Amino acid sequence: MPISQQDFKNALKEFKRIEERGEFWYRARNLLLAGYELEAYVLILATWNFAGFRYILKNFDTKNFKATIKKLNPTFDKLSHQTLQTVDLENPIIAKQIKRLYQALKNIVKQTGASKMMALKNPDLFVIWDTKIRKMYKIDNKADPNSYVQFLKKMKALFSHIRWTDTERPLAKAIDEYNYIKAGSAK
Repeated sequence: MPISQQDFKNALKEFKRIEERGEFWYRARNLLLAGYELEAYVLILATWNFAGFRYILKNFDTKNFKATIKKLNPTFDKLSHQTLQTVDLENPIIAKQIKRLYQALKNIVKQTGASKMMALKNPDLFVIWDTKIRKMYKIDNKADPNSYVQFLKKMKALFSHIRWTDTERPLAKAIDEYNYIKAGSAK
């Protein structure tokens, strides 16, 4: 069932009221845009994926992380003009590119971290998920690349009617905030 405009608006207002870390997403995005890509990803993972990142950090291979990002950037560039509203997720080339990004990042920072990094790199297209959000949408927690593409399809279908005029916060980022509140990720 589609999300109502008012429910969406109320959830975003609640997110802003309760989530003090919200500002860090924008700081990380600004770091990325200024060319501090590694620092941006570490900031987002340390503030928004701290539960999983603390375990990854013990054996974190910075050289491999940098090399992976460098290798993935051309694929990110190919998708840079895509938005959740306009992307054709049925296009096998686009789906393959998304799956490639997701799997490579998942191998390093797990499924939630992968979606957070992807959303930071292209906040107009990628929607973040975590365990509670996957559970809310009845998605297997193994969260393979096919599941992530199916999740994006679901987000596009559920939120396609939402009127969105905010020029500072992309719709995909607002959907993340809505899901965060509704899934109880704040608790």
